[in-house]
Amino acid sequence: MKPMLAQKDFEHRLLTLRNGQVGLRSALTTEAAPQGEDSIITFTASDATLDRYNEIIDPAGWKLGNYLKNPVFQADHEYCIEDTIGKAIRVWVDGGKLRQTIQFATGINPLADMAYKLYRGGFLNAVSVGFIPIRWENGGDAVGYRRKYLEVELVELSAVAVPANPNALQDAIEDGTISGDEIDRLKNFRQQHVPPANAPAPGGADSAGLVTQLQTTLAMMRGHS
Repeated sequence: MKPMLAQKDFEHRLLTLRNGQVGLRSALTTEAAPQGEDSIITFTASDATLDRYNEIIDPAGWKLGNYLKNPVFQADHEYCIEDTIGKAIRVWVDGGKLRQTIQFATGINPLADMAYKLYRGGFLNAVSVGFIPIRWENGGDAVGYRRKYLEVELVELSAVAVPANPNALQDAIEDGTISGDEIDRLKNFRQQHVPPANAPAPGGADSAGLVTQLQTTLAMMRGHS
């Protein structure tokens, strides 16, 4: 039986995840390994290290079954159609690391094209997992962590701009990895895809996101041209 996730245990961090359940999110710095020209990247997330909340997720504790029933790859935990930028074709744990092979929806969604180029060029360097803690232990100064999650259920996986450096996004524009025309196409694409009235609410925690940073960076550059 899953424990109740009380506000007192997890402070302000509780969020509604893609499946409607309450859980947590954590950004994981990754190593990205592109595979050929098929818009596929395998991410290796070293999540046995301390995160910014001074917590650890034990890699052996990941439960992947429910996520694999609908393994979409989103942008910034947003749940609208235009923010679906790919799918996980494999998710597994190996050598103490959570690994994900993502096929980006390039040629279909302009945001997927852009995200793929940014990862491939090294301008983005993180993914974010949404998960439900099942079993955990509290730590302290003696063990070097505040909390260690022993068993967690993966619910969602997203590309995130944070902790990407905004200067890196400007570099991506300046060196031609992405163009102003691509950003304009993305803006038009998003404007054309208005979500239905009953669509789930956006994720919220990372909703400033990649698109806003790119549009802001481009606007600043155009203002100084």
